[in-house]
Amino acid sequence: MLTQAKMVQKRTLLAILLAVALIVTLFTISPPVANAASAFNQTAASGYTSQSGIQLETSTEGGQNVAFVDNGDYIAFTNTDFGTGTSTFSARVASAASGGSIEVRIDSLTGTLAGTCTVPGTGGWQNWTTVSCNVSNITGVHTMYLKFTGGAGNLFNILWFKFAASAVVFNQIEAESFNTQSGIQTEATSDTGGGLNVGFIDNGDYLSFNNINFGSSGATSVQMRVASNASGGNVEVRLDSLSGTLASTCAVPGTGGWQNWTTVNCAVTTITGTHTVFLKFTGGTGNLFNINWFKFGTTPPTGGNDVVGKIFAGYQGWFNASGDGSPNGGWVHWSKNSSAPTANSNVNFELYPDISEYSSLYATNLANFGDGTQAKLFSSYDQSTVNKHFEWMQTYGIDGAALQRFGADLNNAPNNWKSNRDSVAVKVKNAAEQYNKKFYVMYDITGMDANTWDDAVMNDWNTLVKGSLNLTSSSAYAKQNGKIVVCIWGIGFTDRPGTAAEHQALINWFKNQNVYVIGGVPTYWRTNNNDSKTDFANVYASLDMLQPWFVGRFGRNGIADVDYFSTNQYGPDYARTQQLGIAYQPVIWPGSAWSNLNPGAPRNENPRLHGDFMWRQAYDMKQLGINTGYFAMFDEYDEGTAIAKIAPNSSKIPTNQYFLTLDADGVAVSSDFYLRLAGDITKMFKGQIATTANHPTSHQ
Repeated sequence: MLTQAKMVQKRTLLAILLAVALIVTLFTISPPVANAASAFNQTAASGYTSQSGIQLETSTEGGQNVAFVDNGDYIAFTNTDFGTGTSTFSARVASAASGGSIEVRIDSLTGTLAGTCTVPGTGGWQNWTTVSCNVSNITGVHTMYLKFTGGAGNLFNILWFKFAASAVVFNQIEAESFNTQSGIQTEATSDTGGGLNVGFIDNGDYLSFNNINFGSSGATSVQMRVASNASGGNVEVRLDSLSGTLASTCAVPGTGGWQNWTTVNCAVTTITGTHTVFLKFTGGTGNLFNINWFKFGTTPPTGGNDVVGKIFAGYQGWFNASGDGSPNGGWVHWSKNSSAPTANSNVNFELYPDISEYSSLYATNLANFGDGTQAKLFSSYDQSTVNKHFEWMQTYGIDGAALQRFGADLNNAPNNWKSNRDSVAVKVKNAAEQYNKKFYVMYDITGMDANTWDDAVMNDWNTLVKGSLNLTSSSAYAKQNGKIVVCIWGIGFTDRPGTAAEHQALINWFKNQNVYVIGGVPTYWRTNNNDSKTDFANVYASLDMLQPWFVGRFGRNGIADVDYFSTNQYGPDYARTQQLGIAYQPVIWPGSAWSNLNPGAPRNENPRLHGDFMWRQAYDMKQLGINTGYFAMFDEYDEGTAIAKIAPNSSKIPTNQYFLTLDADGVAVSSDFYLRLAGDITKMFKGQIATTANHPTSHQ
């Protein structure tokens, strides 16, 4: 039997044990104090620390919303980190009838009033909209109260809220910190730093960010962190509204996966002052890309994004005429020899150019046009001619030119032909700079010496292109991913020089100099047969961008041929380049014929179908998600693939010589129709106009 003293000791011991157990239990059940939550993340209203008067209910937008709000009710959130300051407050709300407001108060229900947001009627308790209002600058960590005020009865529901930082425009801005949005969702990102990215982006979706202050000096560039399973989208930076000033358009490349992140850099038309910034997403159908963050800068981007997401046109620049002052001293490419074009004996070209806009023209031996105009032709040696061509590129919205470069050799001694070629190259540089277009050199290795072709290209690049001609230092010379661009046309063709080892060595040589290498490759590069050598698979895979040659490979059966090629070439080609992690630049061509160049060849061999043939190629490509292309060609009048201005009918060609005119398919079109069509294709690829099976370009 216990004594009274022992009983007291036992009770005391039990009390101590119970207290210890309670403490252990409390520490086991209660969570540790959380790190401060960022005010700039989207926060579920249902995640409050404390509340008065409200209830929760299931929301049609997912999760639970705060409901049954009456005048004086509130929700509070402890440990909220406002960082270096706030500028706006946004909330997702719904109300069957307007009449309520949200007061943002700091540290107590009667504490500092940072801002008040009015809640409109939305037509129903689950008809959601986002409201935003300015708030005074809040810094540091606080308990934040959302106090609800208004008339009697239920006022509104609230699903989530978030604050926007006092925007220092040159700091990184998280995409998920938007003030308003349309069509997007957020998801966890695998990118450096973690957090959320904006995803599931479709054509026409957008984000907006309020009160972005660009200061007085302004922003001239923008960086964006993006990922895409397949390229095909753009980000338009617009000011103050979805249809406001377009400051920049950034093309988003395919990165090989929705969480394979890369940074794109784009120039921005200088922005000053304070604006709401809209990021408007454009492109084809389906999910386009993800975006993690963006930021503006004060200097133009050095990386360059001149080729991916753009369409260039091949530029020959090889026409001469007697009297043009060229070292060639006669007619080149217009005729079969150096004499003037003469009917039925010395004509080399299929399409007659529309000559009405050239300031310098040269008389031929051909008869007058049907309308009585004397038959003259232009020379590519004239700066005024090259200027006119680049002016058209600017007018009709073509991104730039791939300057064809023939005849590279190891002999640096000048001759008439090389002097002409090099002079035209400098004139292209001048015109590109004047008309704000980009250009890059495209080596054509056709006919080069099999023993020296690769050394000849390297010599020409170092000695002339980068050396005495100074082309690559031009502000107009194209860059991609921070690298100057070159194209080597003829890689892997069965009838062009070079072994796989030689081509690989040349590609590596360029890449070791930080050059972005495009390869002009055979149609059947992917299957390594037909026009492709069989051992070039690894060579093709080593390129930065791949450009298969499609001209003349189909077309006699019109649209059916295009669709067949889309199924069997464009689609599988594009999928393969995405697997390889390289860009795809398919050739788009208007039709072709060369009966004057090759007597006996069919006239109108691959019909243009008054634009339907060319548009269908672009439409099929765009449907696949392709957003980069190459027009073949700008000024190829010999083989009938030119898109520059062309004689529309018999009144604009000599009466004594056959030429293919634009009305050959039975529909009258204007001389600039293919330039306008090319401009609309460029817009469609960039998502600036709708993707439609029928071209929107008027024939006249």
